[in-house]
Amino acid sequence: MPDALLFVLGILGSLIPIAIIGLIVYGIIVWRRRASTNSQENEPDTGIGTVRRLYFYFVAFVSLMMSATGIVLLIQFILDSIAGGAVISDSTTRLAAGVSLLIVGAPLWFFHWRYIQRVVAEQPVETRSILRKIYIYITHAVAGSILIYTAVDLLNWIFQTEDFSGYNPAALVIWGAVYAFHWRLEQHEGQSTLETRAISRLYIYIASLVGLVMLSFGAGRVIYFVLLEGYNALASTPVLSGDAGLWRHAMREMLSIGIVGALVWWLQWLHVARRDFNSVLRQVYLYIFAILGGVMVTLVALGIIIHEILVWILGTVSADTTAQHFEFLPGSVATLAVGAALWAYHWYKVRLEAGMSAGTPLSARRAYTYILTAIGTGALAVAVFMLVGAALKLILASFGDVVVGGDQWKRPLANIITLAVLGAPLWGYYWQNIQHRTIDLGTDERQAISRRIFLFAALGIGVIALLGSVSAVLFFFLRDLLDASLSLDTLNDLSEPVAIIAAAATFLPYYWGVYRQDQDAMPELEPEPVATPAEPQAGRKPVTLLASDGGALAAQLQAALGYEVSVLQWADADAATSTLSDEEAAELLQTISDAPGGYILLIPDGGRIRVLSHD
Repeated sequence: MPDALLFVLGILGSLIPIAIIGLIVYGIIVWRRRASTNSQENEPDTGIGTVRRLYFYFVAFVSLMMSATGIVLLIQFILDSIAGGAVISDSTTRLAAGVSLLIVGAPLWFFHWRYIQRVVAEQPVETRSILRKIYIYITHAVAGSILIYTAVDLLNWIFQTEDFSGYNPAALVIWGAVYAFHWRLEQHEGQSTLETRAISRLYIYIASLVGLVMLSFGAGRVIYFVLLEGYNALASTPVLSGDAGLWRHAMREMLSIGIVGALVWWLQWLHVARRDFNSVLRQVYLYIFAILGGVMVTLVALGIIIHEILVWILGTVSADTTAQHFEFLPGSVATLAVGAALWAYHWYKVRLEAGMSAGTPLSARRAYTYILTAIGTGALAVAVFMLVGAALKLILASFGDVVVGGDQWKRPLANIITLAVLGAPLWGYYWQNIQHRTIDLGTDERQAISRRIFLFAALGIGVIALLGSVSAVLFFFLRDLLDASLSLDTLNDLSEPVAIIAAAATFLPYYWGVYRQDQDAMPELEPEPVATPAEPQAGRKPVTLLASDGGALAAQLQAALGYEVSVLQWADADAATSTLSDEEAAELLQTISDAPGGYILLIPDGGRIRVLSHD
């Protein structure tokens, strides 16, 4: 089977889980729409129905993939035949595959798509269909993925890193037409509901992220090759690889990836999404992926640079020469440059858009700051663990027969300093920012889900580490005590648990204090008032009459008492109804007055009235 066909089939296979997830999401949204019919956006669906819609869009999608692939294979056969670089057996196989896919797929797509468009013209509600948007944007995703793949290959051919293949220009034209057709269709229809806008935004920001990753990777490698050539020239380092020089094979490949990534990112981020300021997905893209990604890349590169410089200063290098040891610099500096650029640009965008997003970024910014605070806390905790562990091992070794070499402490020291240099400013800056925001926002910040997750995670991890380490200390001590084998080896076994206890004890009390402050600062909830019976007025006892038809009796009692009597409907089959003479009424009033309870329940019973009192 041709590689192009295998590629397309692979994409289709990977879309099956996406389609299943999409259908589940669609079902949830349909249920929500039917449950909420108050707004205009959620009006009842009067279209062709979910099952029929699912059938037509699924068949239209599959037949479109078949038709486009068949046309590409036919054009590839023609171009490869003209170029004269194709093997005959492969060409005839490709020709047969293309013709068969086109013959089956084209009529199928034409009739199904014609029906779909006729229904859309007759029932405009179909343009708000979530399945229609899923179809359009999955088609965008497939066509866009193939366009990216073929554009990179085409640039590689232009840069003379790959041989000519007729597939690349054929796929670029046909899949470009498929993409453009559906893009114009979507631009004409727009997104009229929250759900369809969410699908559109999900595609836009995923595509923006793909372009950004390609641009960053390609640009980073290009910068690396430039710096590598400069470093080799300055350090007079011999190049052992045959692929040398600035315009090397790998340089041209990375340039192709970077150029295509820049085009994708420009189209989606700088053009399509340029005014989408109030989108939550935009804030997730900015803070969680772009800014946080840039921070992580910067920290990793900076950590490598600091660590290797410390190793060189401490004299524990393993390379033969200083020039060989610092061969890491071009790659680390290139990575640092890319990470810092990502961080700086997207932070600038965040600051620029702060006044245009109506408060939308707060949750994303809050999550971002807590993530970086957690990273700083983790780095410092590991630094404390390594410092205490190394110190204990050095102390124990000084009492034992083992002679500690001069270099054994140097590499752990380099690791400790690196973690401390990275973690302390990170934790200090962002935690201070968080605490200032807590003062400004008060309860809103203290009750924020990001803050609660951070604090409970810090407390939970700290408590588990502390309890586990204390258990380990007790185990090692009791084991050797019961075996009468307490020695320096026992203390050596205890060094790691003790180091974990020290790391946990460094942060656990502090975060527990922060948690208690949050709890103390929360406003106390007013207890809900408990309904209690009304106090009886002086000289009056509230009277309740249980009767099947107590209208006349209640009126007689009310006239005698001088206030209203409550009536409960007696529903039992043997319910009785009584009437009273004047003498019986006077006697009943006296019984009510003498009753010890403050509330009276009257129950007709065999021609007389039973008086029950309660408080």
